[in-house]
Amino acid sequence: MSPLKNFIRVLRPKHWVKNMFLFAAPFFSGQLLSRETLHIAPFAFLAFSFAASASYIINDITDRKTDQLHPDKRQRPIASGELSLVAGLGLTAALLVVAAALAYFIDYAFFAYIIVYLVIQAFYSIYLKSTAVVDIFCIASGFVVRVLAGGAAFAVTVSDWLFLAMFMISLMLATGKRIGEFKLLHSEAVAHRESLSGFTPALLNDILLITSASSLVFYAIYTIEQYKNFIYTVPIVTFGLFRYILLAKDGRGDPTDAMTADMWLAVTVMFWLLSVGIIRYGRLGVN
Repeated sequence: MSPLKNFIRVLRPKHWVKNMFLFAAPFFSGQLLSRETLHIAPFAFLAFSFAASASYIINDITDRKTDQLHPDKRQRPIASGELSLVAGLGLTAALLVVAAALAYFIDYAFFAYIIVYLVIQAFYSIYLKSTAVVDIFCIASGFVVRVLAGGAAFAVTVSDWLFLAMFMISLMLATGKRIGEFKLLHSEAVAHRESLSGFTPALLNDILLITSASSLVFYAIYTIEQYKNFIYTVPIVTFGLFRYILLAKDGRGDPTDAMTADMWLAVTVMFWLLSVGIIRYGRLGVN
């Protein structure tokens, strides 16, 4: 495989879909289509995407030996040896410089959130990913920081209820990913990820149900607080949560894969976004 393809693969551009969380606050507040938001949006997205890719490379470097035990992750450029450690570190440095420059000129608080994200990811990659429960909180924090960073970049206040809903949804997604690893790796699961030694499938299922139920309650409260007719999107979200639980218990709980590979979940998310857009931007809601 050519070096360019390996550079692209190690960036994991498919995972940049997670950075859409940056637009949660302006989307729900009705400011997504404002001139200021549209002007900043591509730069904010690229800044966080480059920062996230830098953290992915660091994680790939620290996990390169355990990734070789995973049927899919062993194909990653660093784990397979197709991309050298020196090249990986050089690319990481370049990504961090560009991300920092973009973030700094967007907003100081946005820049600070990217630093917070990188610090959490660094500690996760080096120390915290081996500790059960702590690891899924680290993963969830990455999504929550994206929401808060988007609020800072676009000068939108993040509702307390939106924060809680996103936090619980993030914990749910992280838990679903761990369930998928148990299903896929079986007896090799602990060898691949040490934190799985502190979990049992029953415990992960309990956490999945608690976080999904909590996220639904918090989202429902947020819809009432934010914009009255948003309440009609709760059934759509309920279906999406149920569908994700089904996927997670079937071993397909990786958030990115679930969003991109399952037709029902993808259609549900698009229908939800369309419904929120029509209500918020079509002036069908009542404050």
